[in-house]
Amino acid sequence: MSTRNDVDGEYRTRLFHAIRDLTADSYGGWAAVTNIQAGGGLYAQRIVTRRHYDLEAAKEQALVVAGLAKGDGVGNDS
Repeated sequence: MSTRNDVDGEYRTRLFHAIRDLTADSYGGWAAVTNIQAGGGLYAQRIVTRRHYDLEAAKEQALVVAGLAKGDGVGNDS
């Protein structure tokens, strides 16, 4: 699973597993359907999200959940 020298295989594998867990499992499917049905049009959701959502904090939290946060000994964070 390794590609570039600065991203090791374990990091990429954990990242792919976290993405799968949030999108392709039963919860991910349920969340996708309810999000589309209850939140208005996709374009309107995208506009509101980009305007009000703290993307950098979400990225950091995703790395924590995936076990890839800086200082956890995985990846190129030394």
